[in-house]
Amino acid sequence: EKTKLNLIQLHGNENNDYIKSLKKNFNIEIIKSIGIKNTEDFAKLESFSECDYFLFDYKPEELELPGGNAKRFDWSLLKKFTINKPWFLSGGLNINNIIEIKSNLFPYGIDISSGVEEKKGIKSLKKINDIMKKINEF
Repeated sequence: EKTKLNLIQLHGNENNDYIKSLKKNFNIEIIKSIGIKNTEDFAKLESFSECDYFLFDYKPEELELPGGNAKRFDWSLLKKFTINKPWFLSGGLNINNIIEIKSNLFPYGIDISSGVEEKKGIKSLKKINDIMKKINEF
């Protein structure tokens, strides 16, 4: 309430009841992250009817970090499904694959993290500006 957030991005084991409670108590939109490894992972979408957006990300292996791995899932899987909510793409995004995203996938938005780092955990203003220029070329 103090920060006047418009959106919350959830990356944990939240369920639909929790999402509904957040929306009711804080009048806020919810982005639910879904880790994708194969087509079976898209079945999870039905469990989150209360969220407003999906964020599709690489699903880490057992010993990997939960995010920031600079890895991507097979994006062609997205074309196999009708997704009934606006969605964001995350995981392994960088200046080298922005054209592929813009010309083939048409997400509502993108979430870039490690793709604009100069070293682990340190963002590069130059890389951020370069990727924004590339996005705006279309």
